Amino acid sequence: MSEAGQTQRTDKWLHHVRIFKTRSLATAACTKGQVTFDGHPVKPARDLHVGDVLEVVRGDLRLRLRVLAFAPRRLSASQVPEFYDNQTPIEWIQKAAELRRQKELETPHAHEMVTKPNKQQLRQLREWQEQNHSM
Repeated sequence: MSEAGQTQRTDKWLHHVRIFKTRSLATAACTKGQVTFDGHPVKPARDLHVGDVLEVVRGDLRLRLRVLAFAPRRLSASQVPEFYDNQTPIEWIQKAAELRRQKELETPHAHEMVTKPNKQQLRQLREWQEQNHSM
């Protein structure tokens, strides 16, 4: 962990604590205004201090994170809780879950893959066509 007087770039910290998979994604989120501090968008190079509270938008979910410490490199998932305090209100999490459910209902077959029929399906189709055309 780091000392209280140290700082770290916002994009680096977001990447190191596994909020974003790559630093480029963290930088892009900052640039798009998806990361805010005190209600104002944060630039990727803004220095964070211990105790700062960030709000991060990832898809439908909005996170509120308080900086506890800085890491010199990307952390393993088991180490992450030592570096930030997740202060996300339960209402935000419930709202994100509801939006996710609504999207699933709007596109019920989006997860099904459309492929060519296999040999068995072709035989069944051919038999069905022969039965219906012979009438």
